[in-house]
Order: sequence, then C-alpha cells, then structure tokens
Amino acid sequence: MESSNAFSLSAIRHHYAPALSVVWQSRWGLPIGYAVSSEALALELLSRGVELMYRPTPWHMPGVIRHPALRAAAARAPHDNAIQVSYDQADLFFTDHPGYKIGYTMLEVDGLPREWVAACNAMDEIWTPSHWGATVFADAGVTRPIVVMPLGYDPVRFRPDGPARRIAGRFTFLSIFEWGERKAPEVLLRAYAAAFTRRDDVLLVLHVNNFDSEVDVARQIAALRLPADAPPIVVIYNRQISDDSLGSLYRSADCFVLPTRGEGWGLPILEAMACGLPVIATDWSGQTEFFHSGVGYPLRVRWLVAAHAKCPYYLGWRWADPDEEHLIALMRYVYEHPDEARQVGARAAQEAAACWTWAHAAERIHTRLLEVAA
Repeated sequence: MESSNAFSLSAIRHHYAPALSVVWQSRWGLPIGYAVSSEALALELLSRGVELMYRPTPWHMPGVIRHPALRAAAARAPHDNAIQVSYDQADLFFTDHPGYKIGYTMLEVDGLPREWVAACNAMDEIWTPSHWGATVFADAGVTRPIVVMPLGYDPVRFRPDGPARRIAGRFTFLSIFEWGERKAPEVLLRAYAAAFTRRDDVLLVLHVNNFDSEVDVARQIAALRLPADAPPIVVIYNRQISDDSLGSLYRSADCFVLPTRGEGWGLPILEAMACGLPVIATDWSGQTEFFHSGVGYPLRVRWLVAAHAKCPYYLGWRWADPDEEHLIALMRYVYEHPDEARQVGARAAQEAAACWTWAHAAERIHTRLLEVAA
C-alpha cells in the first residue's frame, strides 16, 4: 500500500546535506495504521537528506512496498553504528541493534503490558505521540527517557478546499472507524437516535471496516433496537477508499463525531479537523495533544472503565466511558448552531495546517535525531 505522501524521486533529492544514517524498523506496504504513518514519516525524513535503512518487523502478512524511494531504503543493509528507530508495537521492537535504540510507540489505555514495559526499558529512549501517552508510559514503569513526538497528517489530501459531494437538505454527521469496542459505535448510534428523529433533516454516515469474521455488524446494530422513528443512517462497509476520495468524504459532511474510548493518536479526528469540519470527540487519550475546545467540541468522560476487548494488550487496564447524554447535547448543539460550528471547523483547519502535518512531525524527529547523533 502506497503511503499517503506522494513524493516523486526528484522530491527526495532535497537541498539538505546528508547528515544522518538511521535504521528504521517498522512495517511498510501494509494496509494498517502503523505502516501508512511509517511510510509518510520515512518519506519526509528522506526528503531531509536522512539516509534510511529499513529493518522490517516480522509480520504474518507480506508487505508490498510501492514507493521507489522506500524500496531503495529497503535495499540498504542496516549499519550497526546507526541510530535505530523502532516505530511499531513495543513488543515488536528489535532490541539487539548494537547502536543507539529509540522505541516509538503508543497504546490506547491507561497502562502498558509487562512485556511492553520491558521492551521499552531495553531501548535507550522512548518516543510516544502525546503528553497523555508519556504520562501513561512513565506511570507504567518505563524508566528510559520519554520524548513526546507527535505524528501528523497529509495536508495535500486533507484540506478544506478540495472536492466534496454534499448531500442537499441534510445536516450530515460522519464517523470513520474500525468496528469494535474501543470506538464505542453503540454509544454513537444510541446518541444519534436520541438526539434526532425522522422529522429532523439529518443523516449519519458511517465508514466502517470490520476484519473480525466473528463480528456481525448488522446484527449488533439491530440488537440496539433503535427507535422506529430514528433518522437515517448510511453504512459504507468494508470499502477501501483512496486518500483522495477519503478527503472528499470528510468535506461532504457537516460534522465529524467519534466517541472513542481511547486513541494512541487519533488520525481520523485530525484529518477531519484539517478538512475544516467541526469535530465532536472524546476528551481523553492521545488526541488531546491536538484536539481541544478551541478547535472542536470535546466530549466529556464520565469515568474510566475496564477495557473489555479482544486485544490482549488491554487486559487489566482502563479506558474512557464517554458521556452519552453529553454526546446527545453536543450533536444537537452543532446541528442547531451551524454557523458557529463552521467557524470552529475553520479554526481547526488552520491549526492543523500550522502545527500537525507530516512535515512538522518529521522536522521534530529530525531535530531530535541530530541531537542524539551529536
């Protein structure tokens, strides 16, 4: 899968003089969040003259690296004396690298599995995308230096002024997520059905992926027994959408909403902001690094609850319980105050472009790598 950063080879030949050799341990060429963001960061670092050598994380799915610059990096043998950045789950860090080792990772709950803590403490320093995450890592027992290293988004594809296909006569709420307990889809659906009826000119569009063959999404929605007069819901199910089309989907909506229970970073929230949407999202976890009341509508958390999900990394830890009544109120408020909501979305897009692109992320990484090399 090609990274969302569409660099050409000529763009990689940047005016930066080669100053760093870095082994980048990660996963490329896969349709997963780590791989897509890893490719975007790698291309930005290459554009700054960093000599990257790719150390693939062993994985059960074969990756197909499509970008020529990334294929060239993958063909270079790792140097033992180069700095290694392991951008992956902590339990997948390559800890035997003889040079300086940096672990770059995140999780969505209020603690870390024991094996993650051990892997982090086997590195020389740890990066994580948010101050919230840094506190979680420290409280969990990570004793290595922890550096907050935010991620980013692609400003070429996710911007306010691109194409859109708006639905006439309907105030459209949009949510994009992988179906599962962490994203709290039942909270969103119940709140939407409680906030509006068929008499309201609203629509909820869900772009949902589900890779768990044991989960029947239609059955779970039916089990919620939403009111008979609930407003319409459209589900775009297991459809691969290109980044260009995804940007258009964001811009076709009036408000993005995600009552997530926990995020390591929260890329769809940031992409929606970058497209100029007012966003309703949970006021807890990684997205608090860039999401706040000045650029969106933070959703209150009632308390933290046990993280019940199939993911073994969450066992014994907690995540947010989003306040459903507050979500109902926020959705009604945005619907009833569209002019204010558009202004909030415009501020969000300005702040995203000024602070949170992949270029900003790579510049912070480059600066820290130069400090380590020195």
